[in-house]
Amino acid sequence: MQHTLARLTLLSSLLILSAVANAEDTLVIDIKSTKKAPSPNEAAPLSAERSAVLPADGGDFLKQLNGVSASRFGGRGLEPIIRGQSQTQLNVLLDGAYVHGGCPNRMDPPASWAALETYEKVTVEKGVQTLQHGSGGSGGTVLFERDTRSILDPDGGWSGKASATTMSNGVTHDVSADVTKAFTKGYARVFTQDREASNYEDGDGNEVRSSYKHKQQGIVLGATPTPDRLLEYSYENNDFSDALYPGASMDSPEESGTIQRLKYQDKLDGKVNSVEAEVYLSEVDHLMDNYSLRTQTGTKMAVPTTSDTTGGKLALTSTLGKTDVTYGVNVQNRDRNATMKNMSMGGTVTGLMWPGATTDQTGVFAEAETPLGTADKLKYGVRVDQVKAAASKASTVAGGRTANQNYTAIYGYGATDKEETNVGGLLRYEKSLNATTTAFAGASRSVRTADETERFINKWGATAADRWVGNPDIKPEKHDQLDLGLSQQRGNIRWTGTVFADKVDDYILRDKVTTGAQTGAQIYRNVDAELLGAELGAETKLTQKLRLSGDVAYVKRTNTTDDRPIAQTPPVNGKLQLDYNGGKWSGGTRVRFAAGQDRIDTAMIDATEVGDSAGYGVVDAYGRYSLNKSTKVRFGVDNLLDKTYSEHVSRRNLDLGGTIERVNEAGRSAWLKLETEF
Repeated sequence: MQHTLARLTLLSSLLILSAVANAEDTLVIDIKSTKKAPSPNEAAPLSAERSAVLPADGGDFLKQLNGVSASRFGGRGLEPIIRGQSQTQLNVLLDGAYVHGGCPNRMDPPASWAALETYEKVTVEKGVQTLQHGSGGSGGTVLFERDTRSILDPDGGWSGKASATTMSNGVTHDVSADVTKAFTKGYARVFTQDREASNYEDGDGNEVRSSYKHKQQGIVLGATPTPDRLLEYSYENNDFSDALYPGASMDSPEESGTIQRLKYQDKLDGKVNSVEAEVYLSEVDHLMDNYSLRTQTGTKMAVPTTSDTTGGKLALTSTLGKTDVTYGVNVQNRDRNATMKNMSMGGTVTGLMWPGATTDQTGVFAEAETPLGTADKLKYGVRVDQVKAAASKASTVAGGRTANQNYTAIYGYGATDKEETNVGGLLRYEKSLNATTTAFAGASRSVRTADETERFINKWGATAADRWVGNPDIKPEKHDQLDLGLSQQRGNIRWTGTVFADKVDDYILRDKVTTGAQTGAQIYRNVDAELLGAELGAETKLTQKLRLSGDVAYVKRTNTTDDRPIAQTPPVNGKLQLDYNGGKWSGGTRVRFAAGQDRIDTAMIDATEVGDSAGYGVVDAYGRYSLNKSTKVRFGVDNLLDKTYSEHVSRRNLDLGGTIERVNEAGRSAWLKLETEF
């Protein structure tokens, strides 16, 4: 941790010194002119084309984008899945910051900390499309981005937006406000949100334990001494309380997280064209227990946890002939602690679930883009990451045992400080075949180190079936990927298609012990794996006011070492959507669908797998009416036909009666949202 803080201090010093040294440079950046053309993998959370969406959190919102699925655990905390990969196989950044949740069982994955009302854009980069956001990211990268300069009042006054939402089945109220003030050479932005959700009912009228409360506040302060220079500080706090998780052994009575960021961006006149530097600190305090929010007649247990992430990035851009080169460094440190306590015995410590687990990563990267002719381009790059991982409390006695004793009982060895040097690379070629058609081919190698749970989790129950133990000597995953794509816009029709293959050495598999005294214990081990998939999306304007769109995605994952499917693989899924935009009035309907999935890992039944699943088709309807230029009403009915269904990739849950089940999605849910801008 001290080494990381030293690096971040140096990075912060460079950031500030750069701002001072270049105080006289003047090069105007037109923010609006730098926006990319519309993409099926980018979305403004409040934009008209996403009018069907009323998501619970960032993970829920991402399901609206082609090729993205999600796993439900509760009313909040949906885990996004891209190309069959999730958790730390995805890089999720919240305005440049990494947030790693406080729950070892992932009640709070990173996207759940994204309050959508406060972001201007969400981008999904599937697979490896850049090396700049840190190591790993084999499944993809998700960017929740704020751009306060793009929403400022051009006359230097106040601007903002506010909304109020209610639902018939789930969210009881959601009130938010986001206000900015532009100054001559800077700005200030303040935002807040208050949301409360009750338990929803599924299509059969059964209540699903999914309620929660969420309060968020934040401030963004920016200085723009010249039009092309930005120095920005932001702070935000998220408080969650009374969060129920259906079928889980625990709920979360309270959780709090803060994120602080400091950014510097500038355009220069010299060998370095631009500089982008940022540092961040995210701190999460989480509590889960089995008695605060449910009746408990047995032993009362609680697990307080902390998860702190510090990091930063320095990226410089130079031009060599026709080639733009971006190069720099990423730093990220994670420090996580989780303590199991027997509250029936006055809070006696019974185990350290995260025994002072830390991962320290430092990476350098260089990435170039060269135009070939008038429309083609070649992107290529390399990154090298140095990783250090340790469990500082692995030898601490808790509950009569140490984590090292538990690791040794399973694997034959305890935790020692680990070091890795991981090398990745990217080669991507985009070619214009004609005026309407573009093709691309990408080849990449990415290396993902084990996270703190895979390496150091330490849950030691009374029986082997109640044990979940990380592997301190687990190797990092090595992904060699190839993806090919084609996109075309001809007349009113636009479509994109992609196929991909990912050969993985040392895939980190959550598995079960099958023989010996520890039979039934959940463990982690390395296997070889293969991931294959395809995605297709299309849209067309039927008339000037009517648009039809749809997409479908498929992925197949195989543990080739054991010739077994990999658990929790999404089936074929997609949507078909018809939208009408008539000015004051707009509306539409959407069908969400998924095939059944019978390709499961039967060895993981009652662990990460539940069993085969049935397919479904669900109809949503929605509309919008503009009361005036700045105020509109949005309304809709999700699951219009009140269908009872669940996603295949739903967390395995042991309900309060002891039955293994999937979590059903919400039944018919009518909603109403009033939003205004000023």
